[in-house]
Amino acid sequence: MSMRIGLLAGTVLALVLHAPAEGQNEVWGAEGRVDFSEFRIANVVPRGQPLIPVFEGWFNNPDGTRTASWGYFNLNTEELFHVPLGPDNFVEPAEFDGMQPTYFLPAPDDRGRRRRHESVFAVTVPGDYQGQVTWTLRVRGLTIESPSSFGSEAYEMLNIESATSSPVSPLMRVADSPVGRGRVGPVAGPVTVAVGESLPLELWLDLLDRERTIVDWYHHQGPGEVTFAQQESVVDATGEVELQTLATFSEPGEYMLRVTALENPSALVQHCCWTNGYLYVTVTP
Repeated sequence: MSMRIGLLAGTVLALVLHAPAEGQNEVWGAEGRVDFSEFRIANVVPRGQPLIPVFEGWFNNPDGTRTASWGYFNLNTEELFHVPLGPDNFVEPAEFDGMQPTYFLPAPDDRGRRRRHESVFAVTVPGDYQGQVTWTLRVRGLTIESPSSFGSEAYEMLNIESATSSPVSPLMRVADSPVGRGRVGPVAGPVTVAVGESLPLELWLDLLDRERTIVDWYHHQGPGEVTFAQQESVVDATGEVELQTLATFSEPGEYMLRVTALENPSALVQHCCWTNGYLYVTVTP
């Protein structure tokens, strides 16, 4: 049975990952209150469980804008999902639609991350923006809305990347993108490659004084499968480094790759301190 779930305040995050915050302990659907107890972490299984968008928090930027960050919770250890942009995967208002993932990986093995994929995309709104930004996913007849909760103190985060005089997130350039850092990092492309051909991926980082950085590439959007020659690199260095790998694509279409540079996985749980980069790719037959 199809059920539409709207969150009264906050997101599913408070329900499936943490003790409910005040005012966030009820979820309502078309037939009344919805019980999410069956979606606890203990019930992550190989297949058959839901896919849940997770709002992680919002923060103020030095220029007066505000940024909201989302991840997702796939309660399956083997099953992944392709949910194209459109009526089953969209952000409202429409002007903020388009950066969310369409390719959803199974739950990570690391239970310290609460089996969740963190900070996969972010949306920045003007300082005078009124209202909320909402990511909606419809999978297996279950519709879940994850609103930004702008203005809620319970979900306000410190933007450490901007608030400190000693930078804590790596500077990044993807291909020919401008240099950026933080959750909203650099965006490049589109670049073009044919199905089955190898696409060189070039990444420049200034690791500053970090002694160890983990770099991961992800299939973020696109209809087929993406294979990386080296999906993860561990860099034991400081200062500027250049990294390269290759990506191949199984089907033609429009893709987006995501790359993340962080010190260790616990940084994601602590909401500090990493950089995301994005690369648009057009794959021809």
